[in-house]
Amino acid sequence: MIVGTAGHIDHGKSALVQALTGRTMDRLAEERRRGITIDLNFAPLDLGAGRVASVVDVPGHEDLVRTMIAGASGIDVALLVVAADDGIMPQTREHRLVLEQLGVPVGVCAITKADAVDPAWCALVEEEVAHWLADSPVRFTPPIVTSARTGLGVDAVRSALAAALAARPTRPDDLFRLHVDRAFSVAGTGTVVTGTAWSGRARVGDELLLLPGERLVRVRTVESRGGAVSVSEPGDRVALGLAGLEREHAARGTVLVHAELGWQAVDRVDALVTLAPGTGALRARARVRILHGTAEVMARVTRGGPLPDGGAGVVRFALEAPLVLRGRDRFVLRSFSPVRTLGGGVALDVAPGTRWHPEPLAALGAEPDPAALLAALIVAHADGVPGETLARRLGVTPRVGERLRPGGARLARGRWLAEEAIASAERRARALVGAHHEASPSEPGLARETLLQRLGRGRLAAETALGDLERGGVLVAEGPLVRLATFRPSGLDDGVRGRLLDTLVAAGLQPPTVADLAPPDPPDLVLRLLRQLEKEGIVEAVERDRFFHRAALDRFTSVLREAAAAGDLAPAAVRDRAGVSRKYLIPLMEWADRRGITLRDGDRRRLHPRFA
Repeated sequence: MIVGTAGHIDHGKSALVQALTGRTMDRLAEERRRGITIDLNFAPLDLGAGRVASVVDVPGHEDLVRTMIAGASGIDVALLVVAADDGIMPQTREHRLVLEQLGVPVGVCAITKADAVDPAWCALVEEEVAHWLADSPVRFTPPIVTSARTGLGVDAVRSALAAALAARPTRPDDLFRLHVDRAFSVAGTGTVVTGTAWSGRARVGDELLLLPGERLVRVRTVESRGGAVSVSEPGDRVALGLAGLEREHAARGTVLVHAELGWQAVDRVDALVTLAPGTGALRARARVRILHGTAEVMARVTRGGPLPDGGAGVVRFALEAPLVLRGRDRFVLRSFSPVRTLGGGVALDVAPGTRWHPEPLAALGAEPDPAALLAALIVAHADGVPGETLARRLGVTPRVGERLRPGGARLARGRWLAEEAIASAERRARALVGAHHEASPSEPGLARETLLQRLGRGRLAAETALGDLERGGVLVAEGPLVRLATFRPSGLDDGVRGRLLDTLVAAGLQPPTVADLAPPDPPDLVLRLLRQLEKEGIVEAVERDRFFHRAALDRFTSVLREAAAAGDLAPAAVRDRAGVSRKYLIPLMEWADRRGITLRDGDRRRLHPRFA
């Protein structure tokens, strides 16, 4: 259970947390000297009845919003602080915007420093703040008037936080993910990292993956809620002692995940972006900052936009550094320079293809249902979505990902494909094969590979469509060719074709020449038929005027294997095994050389390893 503070600098966030927890917040000497919070500070908060929450105290200075966002990511409840003597200030507004963009569900609002102002003035500030928070998507409590110096309202804040945390939904049994916010070395333990466990559990002995960088580490120790534990819980502040990791590799912004569950850092993302009113438009090619978890990366808008001031739309970002994003993750968007918060976004496609296809994603909204998101991704990706990536792509638990059965989709070779993409490929395949028959009525079919290339993007959908058409009897596959089942080539004599095939099969490794094959049929018809049979892969011209049946050539390849196994690929040895004269043997040996079945080394030959 995580509580995160928010509010303008010098509004008393740290003093209120100290009053709630009894812990001094400003741990750094520089913080104590300057009297302001510079980095994230943490303390346990006793809520009574054995319940303990963790408080993340964040800086309020305008130059430290990045640090504030790192602390606010993954919190359950926001503690928004407004000083009675100042009222709503610029960072109050910006911190509220950050909380909204991160999707923090509930918040407790405290009016601090009540002892420093007249009660009537404090009441005016209270009323103003209540009115200002009324339209926020974060469900804030009515403002609670407090004074850390006198203790006024501190117990009321504690009770409000306890009620908000008790009402929060239970985090699902999900993939482990911890965004690192601090790393340091401890004698006898090694590198220790801390962060909020966004989801899942880590146990002593677990193998984890540090991303980006893909460094495998092992968990030596787990600490949470002020003591050692054997397993962390989702939503807790956690300190992990790690073996196999140098301190300098565990910077703020890195992420720890379970190694075997397919997490990846991404370099681009399609996201639904929402701009705050008054922040200006987001233009194409704009350079921006994306803040997610404890990381900040530069990015550029490469597709989508411009988005108008206060508008929303799907945008593709090219990231200048890898980011560990999961589907439906939220992030904060800030301008490059001067730095200010523009709004935020929701990651919809963390593995977009080269094609820009925003329409199905744009219809999802800011809280996409996993099944609807999967349906949109299937439409956007011509080659479908791999089933084993659903938990990461959709932002769901592995169990939910396994149960999803999207309508209008089919699982083919482990990937979800849109049925309409398959049906479209079927329609185009029938049209292309039919057009080929009309253009070349004497040819028995269209090469399958040529057809697949003409069908264009979506190779798996095209192959699935051809398989369906063949199983349904619409297309017939004959060697490397396909034809419509109703098509018969014109100008070719089926009787002559059958006679030629019978003769070549019977002849084996000693076929007649084309001239000897022809009578009683015209030589040009016989040669045309033989060339067509060669296109179909049924026969092959070993010599210019002598065609061998494929079965005979396969038999000769077997003879070469047998001879090589006996240690002798000399022509005489092969001739004896094949039972052919030199007239047939020499062309066959040269054919084997051309096909790479045998390799020449001077006057000697050896069998290529792949045929051994």
